[in-house]
Amino acid sequence: MMELVIGGSGSGKSAYAEASVCRWHSHAEEVLKKEIPLYYIADMIPYGEETQEKIRSHRRMRAGKGFHTLEWYMGLEEQVRKNSRALDGACVLLECISNLTANEIYTEGGAAGNTVKAVANGVQLLKESCDHLVVVTNDVFAESVPDSPEMRMYKENLADINSSLAEMADRVTEVVSGVPVPVKMNGEAVCSVMENGKMGQISDMEKEHWPGKNHGMEKTVFNDPDICAEKPQEGGVRLITGGAFQGKRAFAEILYPGRQWTDGGVCPLVEVETYTAIDHFHLLVRRWLEAGRTAEELTGKILENKKDVLIICDEIGCGLVPVDAFEREYRETVGRICTALAERSSRVDRVVCGIGIRIK
Repeated sequence: MMELVIGGSGSGKSAYAEASVCRWHSHAEEVLKKEIPLYYIADMIPYGEETQEKIRSHRRMRAGKGFHTLEWYMGLEEQVRKNSRALDGACVLLECISNLTANEIYTEGGAAGNTVKAVANGVQLLKESCDHLVVVTNDVFAESVPDSPEMRMYKENLADINSSLAEMADRVTEVVSGVPVPVKMNGEAVCSVMENGKMGQISDMEKEHWPGKNHGMEKTVFNDPDICAEKPQEGGVRLITGGAFQGKRAFAEILYPGRQWTDGGVCPLVEVETYTAIDHFHLLVRRWLEAGRTAEELTGKILENKKDVLIICDEIGCGLVPVDAFEREYRETVGRICTALAERSSRVDRVVCGIGIRIK
């Protein structure tokens, strides 16, 4: 069993991940009537006082929980092969993929241009070597300020790795303000969240031991067959959102094949009301504002007499508030326009780590 846990800075993902692996560890020892190894793979290189304080904080969090710490900063696949006997049957927490990715890209002797393959292969081997694996990664994909070439390269690598890990994981959980939100369960994407008290396909053990139980998530319906099989409605506004590099376009092309796509970063603004499938809508909004035009005008052109339009837009409202006044206006305008479009949409989907989730 493998669970991928994703969340923003300070979201509570570490606490959730520790609770998750500890619950599974306790259950395994109870069932097997023997001691099971519990490992914490730490990959944050201790440089600078700020980093060292983060390491001390994480050590305090897991103190007294029975973890044995393994400091593996790079070369995960090689480390797993060297320690395969010790990992056999163990419960393991790996934290976190964003650090491991940076180490492999930027540290001398790291995987550099081969980072995606190196990290993904290492995690795959780790999953095969232990009994239960929880992997933590960061959501750094929803900021509005344009990336430097170096930051874009890092984010693309991390996004590709996250998507690979989500595909191999049995469960993917996004942690938002300390609340675990299911993205994938039992190897299948979550199709809907509904307040009807059903548990869908979650096993009895998961009902009892899943940390999300204490957050009211026992009301979640997973893999509702009617919803999953439903053909997307024809006509109206359809919105697909999510962070940068999450696979929104690939998801859209599966859901709505044969579309003629317009790129919001370069398309003529004067023809906006004629477009039927717009990618990079957030860039269209930026260019619209730069031209001195209003959000209300853009929203109106899209919604008025529009029978069929598909929109893909990056979530850009997270991260630090930009210092530049235009960047602040741009970030807020994208959010407000998408809110208006979602209200009028016949369907809204959100993509996380390559997994599409219908939210309306």
